[in-house]
Amino acid sequence: MVNLSDQNTHDPINYSLGDSSKRLIIHQQDDLFVAHEHLFQNDTPTRFYHHETDTFLFIAKGELYLQQKMRQNNEQETVLKQHQGVWLTAQTINSITLLTPTVELCLIRLKNANQSELNSSLKKVSSGTVDSTLGRSKIKTWPLWQGEAGHIALELYPPQFKEPLYYQKTATQYLLPLNGTPFISNNKKASKACPNYGKVIAKKEPRAVFNPSNESVTMLSVMTTQNIKGRILLLTKPASDTL
Repeated sequence: MVNLSDQNTHDPINYSLGDSSKRLIIHQQDDLFVAHEHLFQNDTPTRFYHHETDTFLFIAKGELYLQQKMRQNNEQETVLKQHQGVWLTAQTINSITLLTPTVELCLIRLKNANQSELNSSLKKVSSGTVDSTLGRSKIKTWPLWQGEAGHIALELYPPQFKEPLYYQKTATQYLLPLNGTPFISNNKKASKACPNYGKVIAKKEPRAVFNPSNESVTMLSVMTTQNIKGRILLLTKPASDTL
């Protein structure tokens, strides 16, 4: 079972989708919606989605077959594998069929993130379709999508990594671990492992990511609209972090 005790303000809303399959509403605000679904093939072999706004579907684990029906009865189909994402156009009927025993997926909506013109071909995005950049503190980033509403990216944190404490001035952030066990600190308590269903970090909330292992860890990072100088570093007293 998923541990629901480590959400920063409220526990996720847990819905049953069958005997074993479940849906967690991680965050539901005007600027950001995040849901996590853990599906079992013998319990929920197929599932349908019909959203009023464009929704980003990301596969955290497993593989599925996606069919999309447009208003003009045009149909499109594709196969989504682990760590691939695609925009589901608003008002389309989407059907997924699980191709592996289990699938974990994430559904993301950002305010006014209109992707209709870009989604006519169910274009998949992943680390293999976009160029990576080397950002702050040697974090390798693959920008999956970026627009006025925010951005969605894959971030790779190197072994024995320790991030300086900072906060986002105006942006809400969601972090979802895809492998390994990253830790998050707010400099007030001992660092905690990021929950396997992810963590939402509010604007102006201090945070720092730690990777104490000898292997790199990858996370999906979603961030709402922010100012150009939205990231503010915090000064801290020299001290050893407890993991």
